[in-house]
Amino acid sequence: MSNFLGVLGGMGPLATADFLRKVVENTPASVDQEHIPVLLYGDCTTPDRTENIMGRGPSPLPQLLEGIRVLNQSGVRAICIPCNSAHCWFDEMAAASAVPLFHIVRASAAQVRKKNPAARVVGVLSTSGTNKMGIYRKTLTDMGYAVVTPTDDEFATLVSPAIALIKANRLDEAEAVFEKAATRLRERGAEIIILGCTEIPIGMRNQYRADPSRFVDSNDALALEVIEFFAGLKKSP
Repeated sequence: MSNFLGVLGGMGPLATADFLRKVVENTPASVDQEHIPVLLYGDCTTPDRTENIMGRGPSPLPQLLEGIRVLNQSGVRAICIPCNSAHCWFDEMAAASAVPLFHIVRASAAQVRKKNPAARVVGVLSTSGTNKMGIYRKTLTDMGYAVVTPTDDEFATLVSPAIALIKANRLDEAEAVFEKAATRLRERGAEIIILGCTEIPIGMRNQYRADPSRFVDSNDALALEVIEFFAGLKKSP
């Protein structure tokens, strides 16, 4: 499996399926054999990342590390984790892996420059846990951007409830709530918004399709980085 992509997924299951679909849709292939071989480790029993960050639940790290171990043992070439909040434990996972890990936050931040080179203020819609850990804010401020995020009240009344609707497969209901949250960020100056939870793009499909230049889909950004990496392997002597 030396040319397989390892996917540490299940966080949540629909977000993982969305990522795999985006890898396929973005890969320049005309037959099955030109696509990227994938080995999925989908552990949907992994403890909630945000609940742990907020001090309300067990750590997901043991199960994240077990997934990294299994994928390494299986001989994959590289690993990605289509869950933004899991990247709060990225350093521990990378240290435990013999193969490289893709970083969804860095991939998403890089897409801001590609999609809107003139942008100076970036909005980030994420889980409250990802926001609390500051992984997007640090990456973006290091790149010279000003960052706007939801307020505590907006997380409690808009973002977190909308993510819960996605997990319950109530997508249409979630879309209207996410639209309100995105509008609040634009009112505070956001010129482009990163959908920094892999479940949020699922609940904002209509808005994204209407004007993709206004958003960075973190699942899409991760898929594009994976495709570029594996295309480089094919070109290697």
